[in-house]
Amino acid sequence: MVLMKKRVKKDNKKYTTFGIQGARGSFCEEAVNKYIEENGIKNPKIKYLYTSEKVLTSLFKKDIDYGICALHNSVGGVVTETLYAVARHKCDIVCEFNIIVRHFLMKKKGVDTKSITHIMAHPQVFLQCKSTLKKKYPELETLSGKGDLVDTAKAGEALAKGTLPETYAILGSKSIADLYNLEIIDKDLQDSHNNLTAFVVLKRMIDR
Repeated sequence: MVLMKKRVKKDNKKYTTFGIQGARGSFCEEAVNKYIEENGIKNPKIKYLYTSEKVLTSLFKKDIDYGICALHNSVGGVVTETLYAVARHKCDIVCEFNIIVRHFLMKKKGVDTKSITHIMAHPQVFLQCKSTLKKKYPELETLSGKGDLVDTAKAGEALAKGTLPETYAILGSKSIADLYNLEIIDKDLQDSHNNLTAFVVLKRMIDR
């Protein structure tokens, strides 16, 4: 009896994989999509890695082709998370580009706005909204998450899933509200309407 070998269909499609400092709905996702579109990159894949350290580690391990992280904001200054991660890993900067950033305050639907006690976001977000929050919401405590929850979009997902208290509000992109069905209760809380964040595209350093 002759055994017939099953023919395996080969997939020759070549992907360009980007690892980003953010979750779905993050400003970093907005940034990577802008970079992909403007550079005409074919067959892109995005890995949501939440932190700059995870992006640089994945780049070093060759799990991704490029990393994209926030580096500097026109109001909040240097994104220290990225600065420290870059200092710990060998990498080259491909390019730097800016996007306009607007911050929206959102809560879980059905929760009374008067019951909100905390605002959660990335530390850099609070730097960008410091004066406005002090003026409009002085009674609310601000805090940033630990681990992956340091990413504002990831925190928005956690609020929607009920793993954060319902008394928390999230301060971040409008995309978070759209994606996780959160209710926007205030908008444009950034201290400057010309609120620019610079993102860097990173690649592995070639041995010189």
